[in-house]
Amino acid sequence: MRLTSREKELFEVLKNEPLISQDELSRRFGITRSSVAVHISNLMKKGVILGKGYVFNEQVSIVIVGESYMKVSINTEDNNHRVDIGYGGFGLDIGRVFTNFGIGVKLISILGNDDLGSNILNELQEKNIDTFNIYKHPEKRSCRKVIVNNALMFEENFSHNEYEKAIDTREWVAFNCEWLLVEPQFQEDICRRALGKDEEKLPYFCTYRYMDCPDDIPEYLSKYSYLVLGVKDAKGLEFYGEKVYDLVKGSSNQNCIVTDGSSRLLCYNNQAINDFPLLPNQNFTGNEGMCSLLAGLIYGIASGYPLRQAVRIAIGNASIQ
Repeated sequence: MRLTSREKELFEVLKNEPLISQDELSRRFGITRSSVAVHISNLMKKGVILGKGYVFNEQVSIVIVGESYMKVSINTEDNNHRVDIGYGGFGLDIGRVFTNFGIGVKLISILGNDDLGSNILNELQEKNIDTFNIYKHPEKRSCRKVIVNNALMFEENFSHNEYEKAIDTREWVAFNCEWLLVEPQFQEDICRRALGKDEEKLPYFCTYRYMDCPDDIPEYLSKYSYLVLGVKDAKGLEFYGEKVYDLVKGSSNQNCIVTDGSSRLLCYNNQAINDFPLLPNQNFTGNEGMCSLLAGLIYGIASGYPLRQAVRIAIGNASIQ
């Protein structure tokens, strides 16, 4: 969860003067001692202070909401059939990227009560992904998807209602982090849950979406601080570039990327439009490429890099997946 301005001020003082008393903090900030105690308690709840003695946790707080499943990929081009079996999904794909960067993440997801679920859980834990908030369905099997020539053909999955129930019991975790990365199918649900909450205390919402020109950009995506839109070609870049400009020009904290993954990447915010030509060795396609682009971008921003450098990190990360 993002810190309030007062919490940030207290945090900086406590880092520099860890032995300072609450009475001195009260005098310095012109607030009551009980107010100081409340602010410190909130810093502990948000995980910034780990306990008494002001032990600080400055690691980036990231939560992912998304699927993890067994993926059967079949490629039949040129009559050369190739079948690959592995583990994938938004949760696992993005989690791998962050752990490769040395950053731990929490994952909210569902697995089944079967050997596949146990194997995926082991894979996540081996990648140092926090699996405490994964719901293990007592009656159903874990998700399986069959993808033929990059198109989803068959799936055995949990219902949207089951995912909603799993998120219900873990909503506090989702909204009490700094960065919340959301799989496309849960974008609207997360925005609905945020209604009525203090926007200053919400995490930065981050997601991606493939756009099929000339579909409209859903209004709820305006709530996402970091939004990556994938398009098919140069026509899509031009079409959605105009729509994204209208989306971000009135927002002080929204950044939106539009890319076809092969020629250009355009980055929009209310201050500038930055154009990043993609080199032949920087091409990326498919869900895994978009997941890697989003994860690389958030890693760069969360680590304090300027936006242009974070975009460069994101491009490099996506192109090697």
